[in-house]
Amino acid sequence: MSHAPRKERASFWGAMLLLCLIIVVSTADRQIIALIKPVLDQTFGWSVRDYARISFWTQVASACSLLISGWLVDRLGSRRVLGAALAGWSLMTVLHAVVTSVRAFVLVRATLGALEGAGMPSLMKLIATRVPRAERARVIGLVNAVPNGAAVVTPVLAGLLLPWVGWKALVVALGLVGLLLAGFWWRDQAGPWGAVPSGVQDEQSQPVSVESTGKVLGTTGGFMHAGVRRFVAVFALCKVLSDATWWVLLYWLPDILHTHLGLSLRGVGVASGGVYLGAGLGAFAGGLLPNLFQTVLRSREPARRLVMGGAALCVVPMLFVYDSHTVFVSMGVFALALMAHQVFATNLFALMTEWAPGFLVGRIMGIGAFCGNLGGAGLLWLTGWAPMPFVLGLCSLSYLVAWGVLWVWASPDWLERVLGAPGQGGGAQTGLSHQEWNAVRAPVDGMVPAVVHGH
Repeated sequence: MSHAPRKERASFWGAMLLLCLIIVVSTADRQIIALIKPVLDQTFGWSVRDYARISFWTQVASACSLLISGWLVDRLGSRRVLGAALAGWSLMTVLHAVVTSVRAFVLVRATLGALEGAGMPSLMKLIATRVPRAERARVIGLVNAVPNGAAVVTPVLAGLLLPWVGWKALVVALGLVGLLLAGFWWRDQAGPWGAVPSGVQDEQSQPVSVESTGKVLGTTGGFMHAGVRRFVAVFALCKVLSDATWWVLLYWLPDILHTHLGLSLRGVGVASGGVYLGAGLGAFAGGLLPNLFQTVLRSREPARRLVMGGAALCVVPMLFVYDSHTVFVSMGVFALALMAHQVFATNLFALMTEWAPGFLVGRIMGIGAFCGNLGGAGLLWLTGWAPMPFVLGLCSLSYLVAWGVLWVWASPDWLERVLGAPGQGGGAQTGLSHQEWNAVRAPVDGMVPAVVHGH
């Protein structure tokens, strides 16, 4: 037996481990300010509106950067963009320890958010160019579970360490870990994904797809095609409607547990960890459930829509969370909501990577995440003016609206007819030849190391 497949397997899973660690640091960077908010309130005398202002501008900066980073990922590659962004946002985490005013915190957090905006387009591009179509939902579910694992561990560790080391030492240590990971990411010029295996094209070298799509869809990179534009609009709108719960709870869950339920700082850490444990389970379930239902429904997309509809219903109980003052009931409602969010989000990402033209994945992900972050920013701004029960009520119903949007404007039949491959019931309205459509539709399907298939 050749040793090459073993080497490729070790290289791939070693790179996946490094990527997961980077996601952990990114999640902790985002979460840390929510965890230390009670301390910062006392130290700097912040008001609710001050905190809403900081979180709002962080989201706006992150949203704006997604448009640029999505384009950069498609042009320069995910490895280069993610490496530079990781080093930058880790440095911003360290700078938390030296700023004191609200304005300075806004600047640092906005810069951190802008740099972290490169993370998701880079990740989706790697999956779209390295994982075959049929397996992307499961891989996205696995990777999507990582930040939830981090969200479980981070509050617990922060609650234990904060009284002993102080918040400044905590953020400096987190930033230094990120810089260390950036060093590992840049260690090999070929990137931690290693040398491209034989028979596999690198994300930087896809001459057939780029040249073909340039001729077929014009110099705008495919966005002139009406079907692509509609698909992008649906994905972006669904991101706006479904991201709100995640961003609101990421910034406000510790404060809700502290003010509404009266938990101590350590109790907040444990309770937050329990809630995000549910989110992690949801990410795994989101990748597995569509395949289970597909065996019954005999079709991939209807199975996915059934799972997403069930997830949307599971967020609704959050509408009544303020009617309960019991810790375990509130934790259960929040855990169920975040679990459902991850099921919905995992399948929304999978839908995008499976149906979007491969050479546009970075930009489409950037546009969708831009819109989702702007929607989150708007809701975070609202938290400074509207009661939290009202905000959570909006979040609890938004998933049902997103599910309806998918069924009306991107139904399975429409996807097959307009974005499906010729010869399989789709593509008839595009006017493309079989070879041209394959170049547009999925230029890298199957271009994946054998290790991903488990061989």
